[in-house]
Amino acid sequence: MRSVILGMLIACSLVAACAGRTDDTRRGVTNAALSPLRDVGLMRPEIPLALRGLEYPYATDSIVEGCAAVQTEIDTLNRVLGPESYQPGPNRNVWDRSGDFIQDQTIEAVEDTATDLIPFRSWIRRISGASRAERDALRAVANGQQRRTFLRGYGESLGCADMIPPPPPEIEEQRRSITQRLGF
Repeated sequence: MRSVILGMLIACSLVAACAGRTDDTRRGVTNAALSPLRDVGLMRPEIPLALRGLEYPYATDSIVEGCAAVQTEIDTLNRVLGPESYQPGPNRNVWDRSGDFIQDQTIEAVEDTATDLIPFRSWIRRISGASRAERDALRAVANGQQRRTFLRGYGESLGCADMIPPPPPEIEEQRRSITQRLGF
């Protein structure tokens, strides 16, 4: 009886902690609950149109217009891939971070439960082609990220303005303090 009451209290605290994040939590839980459908191949990860056929991310033959074409392609990749990893994220306080933790744990619990529904999951994923589809989607995203990085460097070599964004403030401050200590 105590374990049931403890479980109910934990569930209530999880729901209360995620109350302000209901859309994100709902999306994450739904995505986790649908993992058995992905495992048997009924749902496949969709590869965005901008990333399809991007086998060689270092090609320059499609860039004939110079800086405008480079920036347009970078903007397209930004819309598909989201922000780059070095760009600073929001400054989160301890309450936000604790809510993030509880939300992540809730989604992970649902995902663990859903993936345990299919026996011999890894074999089912191989036979259904789900593993290959997931690998192909991840490869497309990695190629898109490499393409975006290459375009930034290529645009910089062409002399295009603002191709490489400034580093986050804390990295810039570290660079300044090191150069001051070295006397540069």
